[in-house]
Amino acid sequence: MSLILRIIALFIVFCFIFSSCSTRSKQTLTNTDTASNESELSAVISTAASLECEDMGQEYIDSFVFLGESTTTHLKNRGVLSGGTQTSQVWSTKSGTLMLSRDTAECRIVYPETGEELDLFEAMRRKKPKYMLLTFGLNGATGIIAQGEEYFDLCYAKLVDTLLSASPETVIILQSCFPIAKNMDMSNYTVDAKTLNDYINIINGWACRFAIKHSLGYLNTAESLKDNDGFLLSEYQVGDGYHLTKSAYIKILKYIRTHSYSVKGA
Repeated sequence: MSLILRIIALFIVFCFIFSSCSTRSKQTLTNTDTASNESELSAVISTAASLECEDMGQEYIDSFVFLGESTTTHLKNRGVLSGGTQTSQVWSTKSGTLMLSRDTAECRIVYPETGEELDLFEAMRRKKPKYMLLTFGLNGATGIIAQGEEYFDLCYAKLVDTLLSASPETVIILQSCFPIAKNMDMSNYTVDAKTLNDYINIINGWACRFAIKHSLGYLNTAESLKDNDGFLLSEYQVGDGYHLTKSAYIKILKYIRTHSYSVKGA
């Protein structure tokens, strides 16, 4: 076969492979049945999520370190934890937010006790908290849905492995991502508010299933913040549709205190 014919043949094969991959990618997105997925994963949450218990008190809350998106950072800003706005219980990056991805485990947080930037492994090695509460799901939600549950699990597994390798005795608890309100500005999204909430519900189901699989805790805190249509109650958002008020955080902390985390087989 001449060189030209070989080049043409390789070009045809490449085009075929590229077309096949592109088609599979599109099918993954277009065939996602949001309603059925949400129903199935809601059932997972309802059978495995936290059970109501007696109020475990402030001492229980004081034993937590919180890590997550900007809605976690605002636990500090709202002054609802011990130490108020100077609390050392909230870990965040310089930007004040995080997104669950393959790189989250390698992020650097501002270590509250010293103000220096540390990677998560070193921060966990120093602090060794009794409980670590992780809250992810809104940031990058559409991308996470497109990537699928396997990608989501991979990202969370890498993060959890990093935390536990530095502090094996820490109890890791995943918290459901909070819903958004009807008035959230969706101009930067390719979906409407209802669809984004549906995506969040699916991601929360994935988080619950991940927690069961890996014997971690799971808190379905989102249920305490929703209206009858599944949106964030208007009185719990500051006006942008997703950042939370002080009263919302008080409600969240009460939920954490009054719900025992669920661990498969415990």
